[in-house]
Amino acid sequence: MPKRELIDIAGEVRGETDKAIRLFDGKTIAWLPKSQVEDNRDGTFTMPEWLAKDKGFI
Repeated sequence: MPKRELIDIAGEVRGETDKAIRLFDGKTIAWLPKSQVEDNRDGTFTMPEWLAKDKGFI
């Protein structure tokens, strides 16, 4: 099984539901499942690299 790589993305929350956040990084805006994203409370969000790629953040 491949190792799960985590990355940090700088952004701001532009919307929220019980299960997802809408993250804007200055260029891309996308809904992300809260179960996969950690809010670091410093303007960055940690998520799996595959998710950031899939949503267009990297």
